[in-house]
Amino acid sequence: MNSKNLSIAASALLGSMYLDSRFHIRRDLHQVYVSAHYNFMHWRFTHEDRMNLYFRFADAAKKNPDKVSLVFQGRDYTFRELERHIVAIYMQNSPHFILSWLAIMKLGATPAFINNNLTDIPLLHSLRTSTAHLLLLDPTCAANVEPHANKIKDDLGIEIWSYGATDDPLPFCEPLTERALRMFGEENLSEKMIKGTKQHDIAMLIYTSGTTGLPKSALTCGGICTASAPMIASIASCHYITAPPPWVIHASVADRVVCGSVLFYPILGMLGIAVSWQTGCTVVLGEKFSNSHFWDECRENDVTVLIYIGEICRYLLATPPSPLDKQHKVRLAYGNGLRADIWNQFRDRFGIRMIGEFYASTEGTNSLFNPNNGEFGSGAVGHRGSLIRSLIKDVCIIRVDPITEEPIRAPNGFCIECEYNEPGELLLVNKKDAPLEFQGYYKNSDATNKKIIKNVFKKGDVYFRTGDLLKLDPEGHFIFADRVGDTFRWKSENVSTAEVAEVLGTYPAIQEANVYGVELPGHDGRAGMAAITIKEGQKIDFKELAKFVTAKLPRYAVPVFLRILPAMELTGTFKQRKVELRNEGVDPEKISESDPIYWLTNDGYCPFGRQEWASIVAGKAKL
Repeated sequence: MNSKNLSIAASALLGSMYLDSRFHIRRDLHQVYVSAHYNFMHWRFTHEDRMNLYFRFADAAKKNPDKVSLVFQGRDYTFRELERHIVAIYMQNSPHFILSWLAIMKLGATPAFINNNLTDIPLLHSLRTSTAHLLLLDPTCAANVEPHANKIKDDLGIEIWSYGATDDPLPFCEPLTERALRMFGEENLSEKMIKGTKQHDIAMLIYTSGTTGLPKSALTCGGICTASAPMIASIASCHYITAPPPWVIHASVADRVVCGSVLFYPILGMLGIAVSWQTGCTVVLGEKFSNSHFWDECRENDVTVLIYIGEICRYLLATPPSPLDKQHKVRLAYGNGLRADIWNQFRDRFGIRMIGEFYASTEGTNSLFNPNNGEFGSGAVGHRGSLIRSLIKDVCIIRVDPITEEPIRAPNGFCIECEYNEPGELLLVNKKDAPLEFQGYYKNSDATNKKIIKNVFKKGDVYFRTGDLLKLDPEGHFIFADRVGDTFRWKSENVSTAEVAEVLGTYPAIQEANVYGVELPGHDGRAGMAAITIKEGQKIDFKELAKFVTAKLPRYAVPVFLRILPAMELTGTFKQRKVELRNEGVDPEKISESDPIYWLTNDGYCPFGRQEWASIVAGKAKL
């Protein structure tokens, strides 16, 4: 090759490298590949009449029957062992949960994944809305169910059986024992029972986390379940003609994946277990999440991939630093809920090269993904470059009134799309008969209708309302701003609870912050309040804290009140609870004496009690 051709080739190479760095072309091509792969797999499963999710497991068992599929409490379970069991579900993390899930799918029935932390009204509500006739109960969860067993059996008409690590009978139900199961033999069931599954047939009922009230059961259909696993796997193993860029996540049959979550939550079921069935990798499952033993379990089981949800990464950071922090084989952490204020701290402390943050919801029609291995894009919940945003217009961010929660429409009646870095509600296209079409909440038309918005940009279009406020920056990063309904108004300004919590989270002595607005007598809007937990062995200088937040936040966004909690109240999926805290407000009669309250004065944050509350009620306090 002569010097002229070399010069042209070098220029072309440098030009392509510049275009890629400027417009993130390879990232976008990756997403195009993932979308195409998803559509192809959906067509294939439909054409072959193998839509039921059970087929993903059956294929993996046939291909690698003696490969370890699951590790639980030191015992290995191969694909062949899991396939032999015929069992029936309502449990904590255990092989029995997975065996029950497989058995229910193999029978062509529908599992309803009930949060095993629920009791009383939320438990009865979840069971009632499921319309189930049978409840499979882990004996270790009996204490939650026993007080309500008669209502479950008599009022709801649900039969209860226990199935788990022990065969001991419970006072209110009989155990499903190995001896009883042997009566049915070990002959494999015919696939006729699960043939004919269509994309919109109900595959499972998955409940929302209940952060804003009672859990709602979301219909999760066969098309979503059966194609989600290969889609996520393709995100994790995209093939390139040349070497893949460093941010591409690669997962394989050799990987060992640890799930720091609960099986009744879909991110673990689909991102962990179902992906294992798709790729043949091994899942290392713990009974419960323990931040003090988590890394020991990773080292003992040679874990290479970590799945997180909610505040799990924050709790891992809360453990005392150790010389062993980077002594593990974990190269990838992916999931949902890693906040910007701890993102880089988490990666740097534990030496995890790659983070993959998903934005997704139980019932959503689409998702976002941010593969990240450095400062660029850290803290974002998703990324789409210019190419993908021009080719695929299936998400948008519109202006909404943060108080009424209604979209702001232009004079022509259509919604207004947000500018760059302007927070608004994320909408997802909801195409009729598409594989990911929103099917609604099970037997709850009112809640279903609230999630649908029509005539957004043209007459007749239909979108799914996520209920989340996001921002899109010029580089294509989607940044979480707040939940619709959590943003409140104070001093005629809108306050983002997520923004305030992020600032508080950077204060050295604060472990975690949960921010919300509280109503006060004689005042318009809501005053900012932060429930915080303090790091072990640390103390807060409340005068210094007031200076810290005042320097970093607009005056209207600085929390007026602080509430010190011994521990943060969380849902079963490691998300913060706000409703109860917001309802209690700052009235000392409603708040436990073990939770001291402080309010902002000219001298910093000072103790707040009945006398101070009386001054607010009397209209004498200046806020």
